Amino acid sequence: MNPLPTTVVNDGDSLTVRTVGDEHYRYTQTEDGFLVVSDSNGVYYYADENGAASKFKAKNAGKRSAEAKKFLKGLDRQKVRRKHREGHPDRFKRPDSGERAKRAPWVPAASSSASDVSSEAVSDNAPLVLRLPPANAHANGTNRFPVLLIEDNNTRNLDSSKVNGLLNQENYTQNNYTGSVRDYFVDQSSGKFVPAYDLYFVKVNDSFSNYIGNEYSLVKKGIETLLSEYPDFDATLYDSDNDGNVDALCVLFAGGEVKSGDKHLGGFQYELRYNGNGWSDGRVNAGKNKKFNSYFIIQQKDYLFPTFVHEFSHTMGLKDHYCVYSDDCYNDFRGTQYQAPGAHAWDVMATGMYNNGGITPPNYSAFERNFMGWLKYDSLVVSNGVVAIPPLGKSNFAFCISFSKDEWYILENRQLNKWDSKLPNHGMLIWHIDYNNEAWQNDAMNDDKTHQRIDVVEAGNLRVTNYDDGFVNSWSGGGNLKDDPYPGSQKVVEYGPFVSWGGTAKEIHLYSITEKSENVCFAMQQGVQVTDCEFVQSSSSSEPESSSSSAVPPSSSSQKRSSSSAVIASSESVVNSSSSFVRRSSSSVVRESSSSVMKQGFAVTKNSGFGIGLDGHVLNVNAPAGETRLRLFDAQGHLLLERSVVAPHASVDLGAFAGGGLMVVQLVSDGKMMGAWRIAVR
Repeated sequence: MNPLPTTVVNDGDSLTVRTVGDEHYRYTQTEDGFLVVSDSNGVYYYADENGAASKFKAKNAGKRSAEAKKFLKGLDRQKVRRKHREGHPDRFKRPDSGERAKRAPWVPAASSSASDVSSEAVSDNAPLVLRLPPANAHANGTNRFPVLLIEDNNTRNLDSSKVNGLLNQENYTQNNYTGSVRDYFVDQSSGKFVPAYDLYFVKVNDSFSNYIGNEYSLVKKGIETLLSEYPDFDATLYDSDNDGNVDALCVLFAGGEVKSGDKHLGGFQYELRYNGNGWSDGRVNAGKNKKFNSYFIIQQKDYLFPTFVHEFSHTMGLKDHYCVYSDDCYNDFRGTQYQAPGAHAWDVMATGMYNNGGITPPNYSAFERNFMGWLKYDSLVVSNGVVAIPPLGKSNFAFCISFSKDEWYILENRQLNKWDSKLPNHGMLIWHIDYNNEAWQNDAMNDDKTHQRIDVVEAGNLRVTNYDDGFVNSWSGGGNLKDDPYPGSQKVVEYGPFVSWGGTAKEIHLYSITEKSENVCFAMQQGVQVTDCEFVQSSSSSEPESSSSSAVPPSSSSQKRSSSSAVIASSESVVNSSSSFVRRSSSSVVRESSSSVMKQGFAVTKNSGFGIGLDGHVLNVNAPAGETRLRLFDAQGHLLLERSVVAPHASVDLGAFAGGGLMVVQLVSDGKMMGAWRIAVR
C-alpha cells in the first residue's frame, strides 16, 4: 500500500487523499486528516460520527462549501475513527490462544523460540496469521530464495531485468536507489547474510480481484503454474536448513493495489500451513520431498523495494515495531500526555521503511542485528575516561546495559551515511528493550502507549503527535523526531540513571555527550572533559543477563560508585519511562532495590532527610534545607507539575491527579536529585 498522498478524480473533482494502515485495518483520509469512505461507485464522502458516509462529498479544503465546513468543524474525529474501525473488523483477528498476526505492507519487528511454535487448530474462521519459525536459519549464509511474479488477464509483470536489478544487483544505484535488496542485507549483516533471489514468471487466467481475502488460492495457483511451466524447478536449492520446507517464497503480483471497497489483496507475510481447513496442513508440495510454507505477498508497483525488505525481514523472524492493533495506533495525541506509539522513522520495521520515498530505508538497529545473529553487544563498563561509539552502519558496534534476560538498554550511534542518510537526525540513540512473550506472540510489542517494548528513549521533549508525524518525507518532515538522538536538536548532553520498568536503577550516568568526527563520546564521571573522541575496540561483550542476575551492569571490573550519590530507602523506587522521561541531572544515580508503589504513609531517604508522604490526595514533603524543587511525572515520563518547596515542610494537593495511575515524585535540591518515589493518588 502507498501511504503517500495521491490525487484522484472524485465525481468530477480533483481530490488529494492518503490511504494508510495495514492488513489489519486501513482507512483513507483527506490531506487535512478528515476520514472519507467510498460508495458503491467509488465516490468519496466525509465519514460521520457513525463511521459511515455523510451527505457531503469529499473535496479539497479550498473547494468546500460553507455547509460542509460547518459539518467538519463539529465532528469528533476520534469518535469518527473509532466507529469506522468498529465497522471494519480485522480479518486477521488480534491473536490470542496462540494465534499470530503479522505486519503490514507499509510498516514493520523480532523472533520466537522453538517452544513458541505449535500447530494447534483455530476454533473459528479467522486465519492464523504467520507464526514465526524457530531459528530462521536462512538469515545467515549465502542462500537462495524463489520469487514468484504473477500476472493476471489485466496486468503485466514488471520487466525481468528491472526486478532482477532491484533485488540482486551488487551496488545497485539506478534511479538513485541506495542499493539493491541484496546490498541492503549484506550491509546489515556485515556479509554474514548474502541472499540471491531467483525469478519465476507465471500467469493466472482470471482477475486478481477474485482473490481479495483469499490469497491462499492465488499463491497455491501460482505455485501449481510454477511447477507446470518450470519442470526443472529444484526446491532443494531453497531449503538452507534442510527442514523440508522452502525457507521463504516471495510472491509479487503485477500492478498496484487491488481492492474492493475496504478489502484489499495481500500486503502481509503468512504461512501456508495455517491456510488449511480445520486440522489440515495447507502447505503446498514443491517437489523433491519439499513443501512451500512461509511466504509473503505484495504488489509489484509502488514501494516494491521497502515493502520487500520489510516483509522478507519477517520471514527471518523480525516483528512489527509500529503500533499494530491498539485503538491508539491512529489516534491524535495533541493535547495529551502521551505520544503516538511506535519506533517511527528510526526503524525499517516501522515507518522508517519509507524514508526517502522508500529507496533509503534505515539500517537495522543494533537490536535487530543482534536478534539476527549479526552483532554481539559490548558491555558498557563504568570508567574514569571517555567512552566512544562509532557509527553503527560502519562499525556494527553497540553497547548493552542489561537488567535481565528480558530487559536491556542499547546505545548505538546513527550517522547520516548510506542507509541512514535520510534519518530525521544523527547522534546516539538509546533503545529500551522489554521482551514480553504475550506481546511478542501477539505482534504487539509497541501497541501500549504507556509501555513501549521496542522503545527509542527520546533525548528531548518533542512528541510524535500521530501516525503521520512518524514519517520523514515530503509531506511530514519528521520535525518531532529530530530531538530523539543525543545530543540531538535540543543539545541534551546528559542521561541517567538507567531504570528498569520494575523501578530498579543502575548507577550509570552519561555526561558531556558529544559528537566528533561521526563518533559519539561521553564521560561516565562528572568533571571529566570530553576532548579526545577516538574509538578503541574493547574485548568485553555481553548479552542480556539471566533473570536471576543482579542490577549491577555487566563488567569485567567492579563498578565505581560516586561519593555524592544519594541512597533511596528500600520502600522507594524510581520509575522508568517509555519514550520521553528524560533523566537529566548533575547528581549521581539514585539507586533502588524495590518496585513498591506508595499509596499512603511516609518515606525518607537515608542520610539526607528528604522525603515525602501521602495522606489521601495530599502530598507532604520533608525538605530539611536549601532550595528544593518538587517535580511530578506520569508513568510515561511527562512532567505534570513542578514547584518550589519551602523548607522544612510543605504540603501539595494532588487531588487533580487522583485516579490517574502511577506517577513519580522527584525532589531536587541544589542541582542534585535527593529522592524519587512512585506514588498512586487515590
